[in-house]
Amino acid sequence: MARDHIFSFEWEGIDEFIELLDNMDRKTRRIMVQEYTKFGLLVEEGARALAPKDEGNLEDTINAEKARIIDEGVEVEVGVGSVYGLRRHEEPPRMGKYPKYERGAKFPNYYINGLGARTRSKPGWRGEKPGRKYLQRAVELVVDDFVEMNERILQRIMEGRR
Repeated sequence: MARDHIFSFEWEGIDEFIELLDNMDRKTRRIMVQEYTKFGLLVEEGARALAPKDEGNLEDTINAEKARIIDEGVEVEVGVGSVYGLRRHEEPPRMGKYPKYERGAKFPNYYINGLGARTRSKPGWRGEKPGRKYLQRAVELVVDDFVEMNERILQRIMEGRR
């Protein structure tokens, strides 16, 4: 799937993995691809949960690709497949109360401080409310999961499990 709008995040402090990647066998590669793919799906879940919701189209464009081993690292892409998604992520909220116009109807005070009624009614994810910077916040909320995943990878490699 071609993506025009990809957010990129780099993790630092995993020197053990760089050394491991240099000497990696097929089993190790398979374990790392499995674990990083699961991690990407977790970020996707968080981004969808935190994405603003008006008609629901934005959530549908967020997806994670299968992890790949590239050069000296593992890459998993979680992207948003629309210009609208990028705009909702980056644009500062419009403060105040504004109506929504839909199918010839006016809904007064639908938008409050940049959040529509449907976004405000969405449940949170890991203590965060839906809204702007949804992908960035999803990544920030899974830092502990990232550390646990790397520990699990090392454990699986050392134990020889698949």
